[in-house]
Amino acid sequence: MKKDKLHNINSSGFKAPKDYFESFDEKLMQRLENETSFSKVESPGFKTPEAYFDTIEDSVLNRLNTKEQTPVISLFRSKKLYYISGIAASLLLLFAVFINQSNTAEISVEMVENYFIESDLDTYDLAELLTQVEVLEEDFKITETTYNEDNLEEYLLENADIEAILE
Repeated sequence: MKKDKLHNINSSGFKAPKDYFESFDEKLMQRLENETSFSKVESPGFKTPEAYFDTIEDSVLNRLNTKEQTPVISLFRSKKLYYISGIAASLLLLFAVFINQSNTAEISVEMVENYFIESDLDTYDLAELLTQVEVLEEDFKITETTYNEDNLEEYLLENADIEAILE
């Protein structure tokens, strides 16, 4: 209910006298020109002790320095903390380097065969790869296997699409 009444107030309740802002400067200047108001004051009413401003700095500093400074003993010595954190960081680095090493020198023939089968490389792509990389005979171990004709014939009958070959 009070909120509704606050929204309906049109005036703030403060009013300035008529021509206040227009004549204020003039009235102030007239008062300053009239020295009679200042001549009535014989003393300002405030007195400072002798040599007050000369001694105030020393008295303030004495009051500020009266607090006893207690020695602060830190729980962690900074040098020890630096040494310990350096050792921990080096151990972490050693573990990260040596544990995550993968042995890439041992790639089996089966892995290479699976790569060629799954990557759908045609003969042109394979020939391009072989010309880009130096292929050494020492890198390949050719194993001689003896195939039995019966096994080959059985494999071809089971896995080969004879209709595609005949076309």
